[in-house]
Amino acid sequence: MLPRRHLLFKFFASFLAMAMLTVVLLWLIQAGLMRDSYLNQLIADVQQAVSEAAQTSTLEVTALSEKTGATILVLDASGNLVNTSARMPMMGMALRHVQTMFQLGDFSASEIISGSDSTQRYALVGQSLPAGGAVFALFSLNAVDTAARVLRSQLSLVTLVLALAATILALVLSRTLSRPILAATAAARRLAAGQYQTHLTVKGQDEIADLSTALNELGQQLQVTETLRRELIANVSHELRSPLTVIQGYAETVRDVTWPDERKRSEQLTLIADEASRLTRVVGDILEYSKLQAGVRPPSSQIFAVGPVLTSVQMRFELEAAARGITFDSTGSDGDIRFDPAQFEQVLTNLVANAINYADPDSVIRIHVHPIDAKSRIEITNQGETIPADELTKIWDRYHRSGQVRDDRRLGTGLGLAIVRSILEQHSVAYGVESHDHLIRFWFETQPMH
Repeated sequence: MLPRRHLLFKFFASFLAMAMLTVVLLWLIQAGLMRDSYLNQLIADVQQAVSEAAQTSTLEVTALSEKTGATILVLDASGNLVNTSARMPMMGMALRHVQTMFQLGDFSASEIISGSDSTQRYALVGQSLPAGGAVFALFSLNAVDTAARVLRSQLSLVTLVLALAATILALVLSRTLSRPILAATAAARRLAAGQYQTHLTVKGQDEIADLSTALNELGQQLQVTETLRRELIANVSHELRSPLTVIQGYAETVRDVTWPDERKRSEQLTLIADEASRLTRVVGDILEYSKLQAGVRPPSSQIFAVGPVLTSVQMRFELEAAARGITFDSTGSDGDIRFDPAQFEQVLTNLVANAINYADPDSVIRIHVHPIDAKSRIEITNQGETIPADELTKIWDRYHRSGQVRDDRRLGTGLGLAIVRSILEQHSVAYGVESHDHLIRFWFETQPMH
């Protein structure tokens, strides 16, 4: 739980800090800069109105007072008050400031006057007159200060609402953003623990979605590797024990017993060589079957001529078939089919080897290819003992052997038909076996041509 809380806290603190920074900036701008900006704009507007009035030939004090909302004071060239629009509180203090500004002759800057209780503030601006003297405007800043107080009060309420909303939003966002990261972390730990079926839901198209996709692909690849490993271990432990035992037994016999007897030594060395050759075939079939079960190499369908493949497979078994008096009869091999070429040859090789194993001596193995709609059907038929019905459902299992096979038939490794089934199921094609009246027929279909 500690990493989860730590991650949530970091997200939460980051989002909340950003929200609080926004509130602080809002306070600085609204309560500080905006208030000063309003004050400066008000003084500038009154200053411009006074300057424009001072340039006229006749100064209308009342009109200027109504326009600016200020008390207008007019001094002559000697600095004496000659006209005023009205009297205001703090008039005495205001007159002293007016006299001071007039004597200094500096009318460019405004002056802020505070009352005795510091609750009332006034601004004083002035402008010289062309004929001598000066005109001054005295106006209250109560409106600006009141607006500032109202603004601060509203900002306090806004700050409280924003803080609450920011806290809730930060919590929601931190959970939303941390959830897929924590899920990916948990998935990675499950993969490390060997749970390769782990799958993450991919949402969106961002970097987190890419990470989830990558973990899903990693799980699939690890599952394939683990399946291949288990298949190899199971197959090797099951199938290699027998030939290795035979090789070891005969080798020890030759070494300890029959070495002086040339005939027996030769026979037993031949058996050792045969078992080693069979062991090589077994290893090849184990690797092929394990790869098929693990899905290491998906099929790659192509259109190719079936005739050359049939010819190649028959030539491969020509010597073995001749030794048993078996001949081949192929028909309909002049067309094209769609299949994975290498895997089609493997299927045909295994089925022909199986047919030779179970064919009666001096019989014929028939290989027939005929079209069915957009597909083709390949049939391999041999004469032999009829397979019982209950055996037909088992012969596709690995290492299953029918009781009719004799010990001297060593073409098979016990994986041939299991490999055939795996290949045909990967291609999603129909297949089957039939046996009646001393005939055994294996068949399978190819993929559609279009």
